[in-house]
Amino acid sequence: MYNSGLRPNEFGFSLALKASRVAGKLTSGKLLHGCTIKSGFECNPFCSTSVLDMYVKCGNMKDACSFFEAVPYKCEALWNTMIDGYARVSGAKEAVELFHQMLVSSNIPSSYTYTILIKLWAGTGDIDILRFFHGRTIKAGFDEDNFVGGALVDSYAKWGELSDACRAFWSLEECDHVVWSALLAGLCHNGDTKQGLDLYLKFVSEGHRLDPFMFANVFNLCSDLETPLLGLQVHACLAKSGFVVDSFIGSALIDMYFIFGMVTNAYRTFLDTTDKNEMTFSAMIHGSLCNSDHRSAVELISQMRKLKLMPDYCTLNCMLRAYSSPEMLEEGRVIHGQVIKSIAESDLFTGNTLIEMYSKCRAIDEAVKVFMVINMCNEFSWTALITGCIESERCEEALVMFHRMHSLGSVQPSQYTLVAVLRATSKLPELCKGKQVHGYIIKLGFHSHAYIESALISMYAKCGCMDEACQIFSSMSQRDPVSWSTMMAAYVQHGHCKKALKLFLEHRDGLITVNEFILSSCLSACSSLTAVEMGRCLHVISIKTGLESNLHVVGAIVDMYCTCGFIDDGQKFFDKMKEHNVKSYTALISGYAHHGLGQEALHLFHEMLSAGVEPDGVTYVGVLSACSHFGLVKEGWHYFESMWKDHRLERTINHYACMVDLLGRAGSVREAEELIKMAPFKSKTLLWRTLLGACSKHGDIEVGNRIAEKLIELEPDEPSTYVLLSNIYASASMWDRSIELQNNIKEGGMKKSPGHSWIEVAK
Repeated sequence: MYNSGLRPNEFGFSLALKASRVAGKLTSGKLLHGCTIKSGFECNPFCSTSVLDMYVKCGNMKDACSFFEAVPYKCEALWNTMIDGYARVSGAKEAVELFHQMLVSSNIPSSYTYTILIKLWAGTGDIDILRFFHGRTIKAGFDEDNFVGGALVDSYAKWGELSDACRAFWSLEECDHVVWSALLAGLCHNGDTKQGLDLYLKFVSEGHRLDPFMFANVFNLCSDLETPLLGLQVHACLAKSGFVVDSFIGSALIDMYFIFGMVTNAYRTFLDTTDKNEMTFSAMIHGSLCNSDHRSAVELISQMRKLKLMPDYCTLNCMLRAYSSPEMLEEGRVIHGQVIKSIAESDLFTGNTLIEMYSKCRAIDEAVKVFMVINMCNEFSWTALITGCIESERCEEALVMFHRMHSLGSVQPSQYTLVAVLRATSKLPELCKGKQVHGYIIKLGFHSHAYIESALISMYAKCGCMDEACQIFSSMSQRDPVSWSTMMAAYVQHGHCKKALKLFLEHRDGLITVNEFILSSCLSACSSLTAVEMGRCLHVISIKTGLESNLHVVGAIVDMYCTCGFIDDGQKFFDKMKEHNVKSYTALISGYAHHGLGQEALHLFHEMLSAGVEPDGVTYVGVLSACSHFGLVKEGWHYFESMWKDHRLERTINHYACMVDLLGRAGSVREAEELIKMAPFKSKTLLWRTLLGACSKHGDIEVGNRIAEKLIELEPDEPSTYVLLSNIYASASMWDRSIELQNNIKEGGMKKSPGHSWIEVAK
């Protein structure tokens, strides 16, 4: 148009300047500014406001200020644009100073001016200044204006001042949908769901038609109220209204359905959502992670990449949580690279998420590097790093980290930090460190907190101090299911299974709820006592409470039946399960191995691998035991080597003991001795004693003597060595040597722990 010879008027220039502002092209905007000067429109209210708005929105406040000062006659729109610019870019102080200059000039602030300033204090700054501007709007007669009223409602709601927000709302003669949405959003955000529901019902009863913003707010309200029926009804209204499920409404719906646990509905909504954007994908990724569906979260991330969608701040943080497992470390590093490009890793929230991810991936050194980059670490940063050290079996480092946190004094530990520190001390041999932390907890005043008390019970129990654990449990003023399950687990851990069951039976009616951990502990106690009838009762309780399908309880039920000798019942229950995990498979594999059903155990193990369930170290103990009982030496070696080769599982002393037992039973004593010498453990007495036990089955006197000499050298006062050697002599009919060893045990004052067994007596 310009090149054709036609000269645009002030409206043409205004629109062209707006186009430059929207496109973010500052250079084009400056050229147009020059054209307005040449055309004599620089001081025209339309053009001057558009020029100033272009500079402000492009972030060039220096030129914006220069232009604003140069304009001789400043209209109200020019003042408002400059105040808005300061509010967006520079901050509250400059905006308020300019407002005072406007009051001094001949221009009177409009409702739009007050709306800008009120929004500036929405949840930030000083609420007294917000109330000051509220007073000014009343004085100026704008208190019933929809724009000002909506801004006041929104700002008070963001401050959590719901009574002021409601008062501002009801003072308006007419409320448009924006004001209704602002108040409803504020009530939902501040947790006043009852009043939010009343507001929604009033909105509907007055005949107002729901718009997309109101729909989104109502879906959030339903999520907070946890009312699936209302959510489904509102969704039906949305479908009838003809509104398209866009990314804004779709995200709210997806969040709601995931909170209700209606995963299928959430996925259906995701598929129905038009123009899926980063917000929609973020809602799906976050929901999948909350439901522990990491596989779906990773697939969604892959879809985002294919669609070339750039993840926003929230999505990137969700992605990091999706890769919080050791096998996903490399993918996590890739997302970390994207974080560095788009957000600063020094950002506190993102930095904490990175620390959490690396900690869960066992990459503690990388977690420490991120920790050092964060500008101002908070309690979560320290706790995530301490927890990561504990998960990586670096408990000494965890305590050093806690000591450093305490020494700096800038961040106070929370209950979660102290629980993590107690976990670290429970894994160390020195009880004094745990007692020191206990003293520190009392000093901070956290000793009566339920989480802390449960952690203290667990710490003392793991250190073998059951009296202290019982004392803490007895002194608790209010016990929650965690404390009950911790105490029962402590009893079972130390072999006090009768006490665990007695505690359950005595206080069954006083429990808040029977959870999966309480049932698992009690079922383990039944396994140890071979109390199958009590176990059956607990099985019935699991059915009544709906926990029969819980994967923790399932494994304990299978283990209870198998350990008590009811392998068929364990098998039947296992077959009825809709879903299996590593615990249920391991329980039945171990049960088969224990009952000498080696082929069945190995067949089930291969079935487990085919189903895609990853075995753990305990699974391999059952598999190697099955090989041992069945004499499968070649297969045993294969499984022993595949632990690290195929599944990256560390081989513990129990796995070596199974292999030594297997080789010893098969008569490959020399091979077993070589394996013991190669074993990477400081103390190998368990392995030598296992081999000596295997020799006693064969009556191998020569090898038995040699191994016994080593054991006596390592543990001269251990009676089991002499007993095993005595059994070897007895099996070879060398009765004199056998009796001589038994006499030596008595003369040496050594006491053999008596064996015992349990039977159930019918009443």
